[in-house]
This record gives sequence, C-alpha cells and structure tokens, in this order.
Amino acid sequence: MKKKHEEQENHERWLVSYADFITLLFAFFVVMYSVSSVNEGKYRILSDSLSGSFSKTKPDDDLSILDLPVTKSKPSVVQDPASAKKNAEAFLNVGNAIAAAKVPEGVKVNSTERGLSIQIADDTLFRSGTSSINPEMQEYLDLITGLVRNLPNLIAVEGHTDNQPIHTTQFPSNWDLSTARANALIRYFTEHHNLRSDRFSSTGFAGTRPLHSNSTSAGQASNRRVELIVLRDTDAEATTFNPFLP
Repeated sequence: MKKKHEEQENHERWLVSYADFITLLFAFFVVMYSVSSVNEGKYRILSDSLSGSFSKTKPDDDLSILDLPVTKSKPSVVQDPASAKKNAEAFLNVGNAIAAAKVPEGVKVNSTERGLSIQIADDTLFRSGTSSINPEMQEYLDLITGLVRNLPNLIAVEGHTDNQPIHTTQFPSNWDLSTARANALIRYFTEHHNLRSDRFSSTGFAGTRPLHSNSTSAGQASNRRVELIVLRDTDAEATTFNPFLP
C-alpha cells in the first residue's frame, strides 16, 4: 500500500487574523476621530449666524456660542408717537384714579414692572370657600370697570391660595379654587359690564406663588388673594413721563 503524503502544517495562519484585527482597529479609530473632530468652518458660520441674530455687533474671533449675549425681545408693535403718548397718558390717569379712590379694606394697589396691580384678599372679594363675589365689593369693581373700559391695555387676572389642601365636590384642589376665582372676576367684567373678553387672561396658581410664609395664619391670609393686573402697553413703556415705569 502506498503511504499517504502528510500535509505540511501552515504556521503563519495567525497573520491573517492579526491583519484583520489591525484593519478593524484602524477603522475604529478613524470613526472615533471623525465623530469627535469639529468642522471649524461650519462652527464659525453657526457662531456668526447666532451672533447676528442676538447682537447688533460683530463677534470677536474667540467668541464662543455660550458667550453670545441674550437680549429681551419686544413685540413689534407699530404705533405712531401721538397714539402711544395718548395711551400712556390714559394709563397714567387710570392708575392715579384707582390709587386715589377709596380703597376697601383688604385691597392693595401698586405699580409693578408688569403694570398696575390690584391685589384683593380672598375674604374681601369672595364668600368663604366659594367663588361667589361679595356684593359689598361690586361698587369698587364697578369703579375699576369704568376706568379701564376705554384703555387698550390687556388685563391679567391671577388666583392664589395658601398651602392648605382643599378637597370638596366643587373644588377638588387649590388649583381648581384659584382658577375658579380668577374666572369669576373675569365673568363679572365681561358679563355684567360687557368688557371685551379678548382683553383678559386667567391663571390659577394655587399656593405656588406665596407673598409671605405659610407658617403663620397671617401669612396664609395674605397669600389667599386674587390679583388683577392692568398690563403695560408696549409703547407706553418707552415714554419718560409715565411714573408707572419701573
């Protein structure tokens, strides 16, 4: 019988696997480098574009996107100077008239950055535990109505409570109570006095915006309130003769 020829063992097969490993490792590092590297040209275009949107001045060469200035935006309301002055004067007269009027107990009138603020304590404006307006307050609300009727300014009405939870059939939470009271005041102006409903906004804050600490009964009482804010007109803000400016 003829003896079979023994196949010679290849001792260099490991080079194939090693070459594949080196190739994969090289590809891995190429991908990692391409992901981590920044396209400086595109970065500069983005930086200059953002800078042009937020600032009137050209950015420095070493300006970072995080360093770009942020400015307050204002509504682009176009109004002639005479009309703006007339609106500002009307706002001023209304503010003075409301501040000079006989203010009921539990009512505070202040000039704030947002506008003319009228804070009314909950037990002054509403019957206890309800959103029904006290008849005793209607005369004062009627005064406010007559003064703001011809103003162009928007009016925000915000309801606030203390931090004590409430759970009734009508008001399952303080959110419901604060919102219902803000809405009740708006309904009084729009349904009883026919003020335009598109001038009003309603917000219920529950107990999230306290004026004072809720640790005392006096603090809790001051936090239970409804705030009516005659918002500043955009053009009126720019005038110098309006003492209601910040």
